[in-house]
Amino acid sequence: MVETITDVRVHISVLYPSPRVGLGRPAIFVKGTGLAYKEYTTLEELKTDFADTTETFAKAKTLLAQKNKPDLIAVVTFEEGKILAAAEEYFLKSWHFALLAENKAADALALSNLIEENKFKFAVFQFATAAEIAPLVKNTRTIALVHSKIEENLDAALVGDVASLPVGSATWKGRHKLEGITAEMLKVSEIDAIQKAGGLCYIEKAGIPQTSEGKTVSGEFIDSIHGDDWIKATIETRLQKLLTETDKITFDARGIALLQGELTTVLNEGFANGIIDSNDETGEANYSITALQRPDLSDDDIAKRNYKGLSFRYKRSGAIHSVDVYGEIEV
Repeated sequence: MVETITDVRVHISVLYPSPRVGLGRPAIFVKGTGLAYKEYTTLEELKTDFADTTETFAKAKTLLAQKNKPDLIAVVTFEEGKILAAAEEYFLKSWHFALLAENKAADALALSNLIEENKFKFAVFQFATAAEIAPLVKNTRTIALVHSKIEENLDAALVGDVASLPVGSATWKGRHKLEGITAEMLKVSEIDAIQKAGGLCYIEKAGIPQTSEGKTVSGEFIDSIHGDDWIKATIETRLQKLLTETDKITFDARGIALLQGELTTVLNEGFANGIIDSNDETGEANYSITALQRPDLSDDDIAKRNYKGLSFRYKRSGAIHSVDVYGEIEV
């Protein structure tokens, strides 16, 4: 588990009932001669370190060719067999989607498992066949794309197209007309096999090339998990800023109200962005906040100046991915 340096810790548990631009930034992991991290904003900058004949350059070119391209691309260099060390070292950098310049099974598994363990960020891999997804099948934060034309970099195209849109505003199913990507001519049985394995593919529907689904390998919807990440990251950022910029937050009703106010602001933004559902009866944001007062807290926590009384709960907004229409014909 990667340790963070912060005074604010947001713990989110997913309950199942019966942009931040930085949250769209990609990192390309590439095998090299040492451990390094560098950010690039243009292909010209990248070309000084990675020639236009390299896989790294090709991934970056595809990322930046998309309509909703990221503001920067990070490149993480690792030594043979040491991708885990590199990912741990640079996990707290601003990237949120990890891609591999060269997809090796051992590297993909190590990177996927680290992200799963930390319950933050995503791994995005492109495979030639659905069978290659099997080792990752339980991971909720890995996106697997099956595309026979490996050189087209469907993984980079998808991330470049949707990841940097305002979090909560878009789903990952039906991402269409990706630059540089050719739709696969697959049979229905082949599409079903890919999706049952936890993968996505790029096919034509109603004559429009588009992604077949919007789920991670384990079956979670990508936009829902991305939304949870936004809530977590934004709360941590806002509360840390409040602690840093306020001369003193008193351990009483006044100080607690300041903390609750920041949390309320974040959840309202999450509702406006499409992350949080609306209440069916009132149309208002479907979330609740609990802020315990000083008498409700332990003397030990008060002595340590550690406030543990703030909690929240919200319902994900979801999205419509398919439609059934019923009609009657009168003869």
